[in-house]
Amino acid sequence: MSPKLVPLNIPSGWAVIHNTFGDEDPVIQNGWIVNHDYYNEHLLSIQPLKFQDNHWEIDPDGYQIQLGWYPQSNPSGCYHLQLLQGDQNQEMFEYTSKKRSAIRQVIEQCFSLIAQGLNIEQIQAKIQDNQRRFEKGDKLFAGSRKSLEDEVVEKRNRLTYSQVGYGSVYYEITNLAYIEEKSNKMPYNTFEPENQRT
Repeated sequence: MSPKLVPLNIPSGWAVIHNTFGDEDPVIQNGWIVNHDYYNEHLLSIQPLKFQDNHWEIDPDGYQIQLGWYPQSNPSGCYHLQLLQGDQNQEMFEYTSKKRSAIRQVIEQCFSLIAQGLNIEQIQAKIQDNQRRFEKGDKLFAGSRKSLEDEVVEKRNRLTYSQVGYGSVYYEITNLAYIEEKSNKMPYNTFEPENQRT
């Protein structure tokens, strides 16, 4: 059975030298990851190609993407993604995360930013800025979703005076949450007796 790898959108002009970036959660026994093929220091190596003398070959001066899990087979470790440039393999930019989805996103951002001709400092700044905005947006969305869910659960399908101006929106959200239409659903801008204050 072939290993299940994390799907990556790799544009043309790049060569995958090595790939064991598995889409599999760690299996831990006696304090160590036993499926260490997916959690070692050499998971992914991607290098750029150049066309020369009627054939493609590795471009030693181009960017390189390297990925590993450090410390190897250690459950407290994390992925280390490195963006290198040149044949000296000097580390230029590193991104760490425990989430495969975050690593995949940053790898694909690297391809896009390199294609735009950005230098290493600009790539690093763009990725860090994108991550900050993503994390901030994710937290804001989660908070909004929680508030909405709490309100729907608390008020069920009843309209309060503070929601009269937003009745159609409130009922649209409520009906999505409960799937079925409620018997006390009111026409737009009107009241049903059970919704009036006593």
